[in-house]
Amino acid sequence: MKAKIEKIFLLTIIPIGLLYIIFMLPTYAPDESAHIWRAYDISQGNIFTRQNRKTGEAIGINIPQILIDAKQENLNNYDKLKELLIKKTNYNDTVTIYSPAQSYPFVFYLPAAISFFIVRNLNISIIYGIYLAKILNFTIYVLGVLYAINKTVFGKMIFLTCAFLPMVLQQAVSISADSIINTCMIIYIAYTISLIFQEEKITTKQNVLYCILIVIVSIAKMAYIPLIGFGFILLYSKNISVRDKIIIFGIGTLICISLVVINYGYSMKLDKSNVSEYKMINDVNSLEQVKYIIYNPFAYIKVIFNTFARNVKFYISSCIASPLGWLDIKINKCIVLMFAISVIISVFIEKNKKDFTIKQRIWNLLLIIGTVLLIMTGLYISWTGVGEIEVAGVQGRYFIPVLPLILLSLCVKNKCIRIPYIQYIVPVVLVALNCLVLNQIYQFFI
Repeated sequence: MKAKIEKIFLLTIIPIGLLYIIFMLPTYAPDESAHIWRAYDISQGNIFTRQNRKTGEAIGINIPQILIDAKQENLNNYDKLKELLIKKTNYNDTVTIYSPAQSYPFVFYLPAAISFFIVRNLNISIIYGIYLAKILNFTIYVLGVLYAINKTVFGKMIFLTCAFLPMVLQQAVSISADSIINTCMIIYIAYTISLIFQEEKITTKQNVLYCILIVIVSIAKMAYIPLIGFGFILLYSKNISVRDKIIIFGIGTLICISLVVINYGYSMKLDKSNVSEYKMINDVNSLEQVKYIIYNPFAYIKVIFNTFARNVKFYISSCIASPLGWLDIKINKCIVLMFAISVIISVFIEKNKKDFTIKQRIWNLLLIIGTVLLIMTGLYISWTGVGEIEVAGVQGRYFIPVLPLILLSLCVKNKCIRIPYIQYIVPVVLVALNCLVLNQIYQFFI
């Protein structure tokens, strides 16, 4: 079944992903323009955002004017895309802007930066560079999920099903940092599971690869830091020497914490030059909000409960399939429901020989809760007015990295619903559902 799942995944995910690249207009994934600007800046050799030497604040990014013309409010139908595709890019006609994504680490933009470097030096339209970047990101995503399916010792159908969710695919084929971040999270979870259940002693090569993965997790987004704790399960593994435990979970954790602090300080310094009109209008003040949480902890707990109570359906829907784009591509509720059912049954349709222990499930639950709370708290501090009764700006796509861990923690070994040819049925159903989604995307942009 292992080989069959991998082959079926490749045969089905590639055409569906390419169709998403074709039908979803460039810059129409959330904040994609900002990520494109960041990638273009990196392609010019600016691995770190240029800063004022005295104040440390960002001094802006120089980008071709056509990238402003390609913003989602301008590029919102296929006819306008045709116009931009035939329009020659003047790489000397530049404007200076501040990108909200300027503090993201360069590693998450390397495929896009390489694409822009190529088209700029060949004097080809930057729009083709955007499509090349989307193809490269999608290629990395496919290889990452394929690796996860191959590497994990249980829950292969879970990884396959999650890979076909429209929201996941939208991010995977975008130039957003989320494309590479989500892929790395999938690899990290699957690789950690493989180490947990590996009978042989963990090798030096595996230790190095694992350290690289937890460093990537630590610099991705602060809210995902609790997921590093998933690897702490390895502390109880008999396959790791005391020396390796100290190296990986002692020194490694200190390095990760240091990277988080440095990255946070760096982003705060850059963001001072990029205060949005939204933040001023909505009384967003991070320092005052932190004080409010410290002095009113019970009120903040109530805020979290209020936010989930009012928006839980939206969070689930927007984690799976709808709304896509800039929250304006509404997918039929029946289609979303079918995807949700597919996600649930993926836990029960595969006979697994391994599963997590009760203690491991409890630990995973704590990590998931911690991640969700950090996502909520981060947005409450950085995107919500001081003392508001509900967290603003939360979208289901932020929870994509924890979705596989939630489902994997529900798996029970040697118990499953036996359905003949299920490894064929599930991908076919997911392909059919995605075709319906693609039709709605097409109708939106036509």
